[in-house]
Amino acid sequence: MPSRSANNLLISRLRPKAAYVCPSCCFHNAINPVRNARRPARRVPVSAQRRASTIASVTTVNAKKDIPHAFQPLYEALSTIQREAAVYSNLSQIQLALRGLESENAITRIAVLGGPDGQKTRRLVKALLADPLVPEQDWEKHLLSQDDSDGRALLLRYGEQLAIDRSHPLVRTLSLPSLNLQTHNLEILIQAASSQSEEDGSGIQMYLTPGLETPTSATGRFSTIMYPVHKALILAQGLDNIRPLLALESTGKSGVGEDMITAVVDTPWDKLSSAESRLRPVNPINLQRAEEAIATFRQSLDNSFNYEHAWFESGLPKLSTWLTEGTEALPLILKPTIRRLIETLAANAEQAFEQEESAQLQKQASSVIPTSTRDTLNLYLANWAETAHTELLDNLDLAFSSKNWRKMVWWKLFWRVDDVSYILSDILRQSWLLDADRGIIYLAGRIEQAGLLPSRPTNPYQVSSTRATRADPSARSFGTSPPNPLLSDLIPSTAFPAPSPTSHPLSLAGENTQTHPIPSISHMRLYLLATSVSPMQSLANRLLMHCLSTTFLTSSLSALLYVSISTTSIYEAGAIVAVGAVFSLRRLQKRWEEARERWMVLLREEGRRVLRRVEDRWRGVVRDGGMGDVEDEGEREEREKARRALGLVRERLEEMER
Repeated sequence: MPSRSANNLLISRLRPKAAYVCPSCCFHNAINPVRNARRPARRVPVSAQRRASTIASVTTVNAKKDIPHAFQPLYEALSTIQREAAVYSNLSQIQLALRGLESENAITRIAVLGGPDGQKTRRLVKALLADPLVPEQDWEKHLLSQDDSDGRALLLRYGEQLAIDRSHPLVRTLSLPSLNLQTHNLEILIQAASSQSEEDGSGIQMYLTPGLETPTSATGRFSTIMYPVHKALILAQGLDNIRPLLALESTGKSGVGEDMITAVVDTPWDKLSSAESRLRPVNPINLQRAEEAIATFRQSLDNSFNYEHAWFESGLPKLSTWLTEGTEALPLILKPTIRRLIETLAANAEQAFEQEESAQLQKQASSVIPTSTRDTLNLYLANWAETAHTELLDNLDLAFSSKNWRKMVWWKLFWRVDDVSYILSDILRQSWLLDADRGIIYLAGRIEQAGLLPSRPTNPYQVSSTRATRADPSARSFGTSPPNPLLSDLIPSTAFPAPSPTSHPLSLAGENTQTHPIPSISHMRLYLLATSVSPMQSLANRLLMHCLSTTFLTSSLSALLYVSISTTSIYEAGAIVAVGAVFSLRRLQKRWEEARERWMVLLREEGRRVLRRVEDRWRGVVRDGGMGDVEDEGEREEREKARRALGLVRERLEEMER
């Protein structure tokens, strides 16, 4: 009979092994035993039990690519351009160049762009890829029998067996056992040439990035996806369609040479020598003659002489050499096709830099205001300043000699003390630089119309309720007149802090118009109303109260003396009352008249100060404004970063040539 320990060992061997639990879960269960005890245990199927070390992700995010050591510096430099100069370069071409640097024998992608009928384009590709030493193969017949009714492009690549993949919504992929595709590691994209590429000036570059159209909605709209290539072959459908291709003669200006883009036209002429000089830079070919030459050679090797003669007359040998030129792969040496693509990217980016700088210079030159306009505005400012100073003197003289001002003499304070603030406010609102304020608003409009004011910052998501009421005529009742214009309607007020009524407007105005507000006469009037009227009213109340209280105290003292001291006569007691009354009234007269004089001087001096400062600041705007739009510092820094990234790519290319 086996012992108890032996039975326990047998039971432990027969018991299924527990599922693997990671250490972090064990730690979590240890610190939360009560919560985990309530949770029912879930059985893990045996098929799902595996060690954590054996679990591996099929796709790894941000996996490090195996770049050849010789191409690593250039790859990093191109990645920098992708980050820093994405605005000035074609991202699809950058990605194609980066993919070409991931291996020493990268695929060379060539686009053959023909007319809407792709039959002739496929015939040309078949003639270039066919091997005349072997009989006609199945892939040649299959290539010619392709249907282009769906409008998708056809991508040819090497495959051990003939196969076609129609699952992709943009292209149909045809795998061909072609020796030329295998030897030179080629991919050929057959597509109809875009009409936009032939009409606008950017068509030369668009030939290297043909667009694949895909439907985006049920309404029939299409979106274009760029499919970059290393080379482009353009097949014109006749002599009438070669006019847009004549622009290829100036492709060297954009860094694109004849080794990257070439154009051919199929012509039935037997002798192409006379057409070559007339159709340059378009190369004439005779496709029917080339097909006859291949068929003749396949019939018998004895026709080799006739084949050679007809093949060279067709013009395809030059095209066949262009197709495979630069596709040879050598160890630790960059393919010429990839090098030319990177050089084209650099040339296009440099051209984009120059165009943007030229546009900035033209914009700055066109926005400079002529001197004659400045002289005219300065003359208007001088006339306004002279009129404003005259208005200040004349209107204040009239106001200080008016009936309302005479109501504020010292002896009328006993029954006019409550009207002090009203009379002073009325003088400020009716007689203090009203015409000058309206005149500077009109002049500010003229200056803004001339383009001398800085562009006002706007925020479309924040609209002041006051501005909304002023801008919307329907917000006002019917029959009311429009509101008076304000200087803040012309000056960008959101760029400056709004002056408070108790802060001096001239202290807020600095020397820089961009960062400090231009002093406003209306703001100065509000400041005087807030800081000078109330103190005058308070002073009048205090002086009147002091006068009455002093007179009352002396009268009480005289009465007390007259009652308490029998020897005091009524004349003596009256003398005490008279002395107190004279003293209080004299103090009231002196203090109040001095306050009135100070207030008169304050209005004149503040008026002269604000007029002088407003004139100086607007003269500064006329002098310094309109000197051209200054480029944003952030845009300049971005362009400099892009230039440095472009220079790094050029340095890496030169290092690889050494």
